[in-house]
Amino acid sequence: MWQGLEFLREEQVKANALKAALFSLFAWLAFGLFLEELVVSFLLAALSGIALFGIALYLPVMQRKKYALLVEGQLPFALMNIAVEMNLGLKFERILEHAAGQDNEIGREFKKVFLEATQKGASVQEALMHFSKRAGSLEVKRAIALFVSVYEQGQRASGESVKMLAREMLAKQRAVSKEFSGKLVVYSLLFVAVSAIVPALFQSFAIVGSMVLHLTFTAQQIFLIIVLGFPLIDLAALYYIRLKTPIFLRE
Repeated sequence: MWQGLEFLREEQVKANALKAALFSLFAWLAFGLFLEELVVSFLLAALSGIALFGIALYLPVMQRKKYALLVEGQLPFALMNIAVEMNLGLKFERILEHAAGQDNEIGREFKKVFLEATQKGASVQEALMHFSKRAGSLEVKRAIALFVSVYEQGQRASGESVKMLAREMLAKQRAVSKEFSGKLVVYSLLFVAVSAIVPALFQSFAIVGSMVLHLTFTAQQIFLIIVLGFPLIDLAALYYIRLKTPIFLRE
């Protein structure tokens, strides 16, 4: 199995390298037409190809990490519901069916578990372990290990251990939220500075510079800076704040 996965990774790397090489060749021709400098065009095209290759390799890793964090954020509330139903004495298969009814990522994962266990011939333990591998999260692995233990205990199992794990995860989320709320004040001041203070300072600099320092800005340059430059900086600041926001607070 692992050899097959390694083969797929090697094939994906080769495919990404080929795409980056073709992009670099096209970029070289495009830069050459505009710049009329073969050496400079080749360097720019090579850098563009390397950047594209790096993004193609790194993007799946980031997407997998984001998905793991998203599932982690939804896990405590799903665990609370599962603990309540366990204490009510419901069968584990019925509990999985109810968990699969949630309209979110973790609900869709539990739906895969339920379908594997009821329609595809896999045992409940195997279906849960597949969920753990797909999520790629330590918190999910802890929860799955607990689920397997609870399932093997049968009707003697209690939901208190699941509830304790859910409370522990919620406590971690509250700590992260409290830490982020403190940082959000700084981020807000940063955005105010970028969106209001910097443009005002630029306008003052442009006026004083033209009068005292003999700096000249054309109307086109000022237009591009105000209409394109500053909004792009604002968007970059907002994107940075979003990246720093815990993923369970975004949804």
